[in-house]
Amino acid sequence: MRSNRQWLYMQLLVNTACCIYGRQEKLLFSTSNKMKEIDLDTGVVEELANLSTNVYSIAYDVKERYVYAPRYHENVIYRFPYPNEQTVNFEIVISTNSPSDVTFDSENSHLYWTENTDIMRCNSDGSNLTTIVNVPSPLALTLDTHNRWIYYSTQESYALHRVTFDLKENQVVVNLTSRAIDIEIDFIEKRVYWMEYESGDLKSALYNGSDVKTVVSTNVQYNNREIYIVGDYVFYTSLYKILKVHKSSGQIPAIVHTETIYIYGILFYKQEGKNRSVIQPIHFIYHYSNFERKFSV
Repeated sequence: MRSNRQWLYMQLLVNTACCIYGRQEKLLFSTSNKMKEIDLDTGVVEELANLSTNVYSIAYDVKERYVYAPRYHENVIYRFPYPNEQTVNFEIVISTNSPSDVTFDSENSHLYWTENTDIMRCNSDGSNLTTIVNVPSPLALTLDTHNRWIYYSTQESYALHRVTFDLKENQVVVNLTSRAIDIEIDFIEKRVYWMEYESGDLKSALYNGSDVKTVVSTNVQYNNREIYIVGDYVFYTSLYKILKVHKSSGQIPAIVHTETIYIYGILFYKQEGKNRSVIQPIHFIYHYSNFERKFSV
């Protein structure tokens, strides 16, 4: 019996190792002249493409597997397939007026972005251009696809706003101490997170704006940019660094990566199932043994 347990234990170790090998987690990020990726398991950084102007935000369509990148000073939004083993070739999705922040609704294949005086939307290929909200100088936005809300901020007001997808309700969620440079939704905790541009504070609140908490005070003013929630952690850009902090208040951030120039947009990417042919037969043994596991401001 003991030898059987040892054999089973070895099978579990092999399965775990294969699953780790089969999962790939990367952060894509933009600087003033490059689009790069960092492998979060190995720390290896690779250059994806040259940029002719600043890209302040990055969005991803998980269904069609495209990265979307607005070029503020060129008045266009580009996309490219990712992952991609070949040279990145940018495709123009749409020409528009100083696009800054982008987000993507993969369920409906809709690209959203902020520009000078509007929050806009189009299909993934640039067709069906629609004005969602006409507001002075919209700054950041994100989508609550579960409850059908669009959260956004503006350069003119220290407030976090939201509007329903059908545009029937538009309200202030919470008043802020400075402008929100980026906004993210945490669907697990049912909270909204934002980075305050002037104060440098990363904060969160319940969807209705109550229970406001400071996750971390970065002590960096005017030079924090994007945030991205992954499980229990928040990644964010600050000057030349990408940092990671636990969502609980009062935690000490960890430096993920440092550049010699400013880092702007970030995007978390997770790929499952590499080397599936190796995992599958071990996975069968595993189940047979009755064990279960899963811009510019």
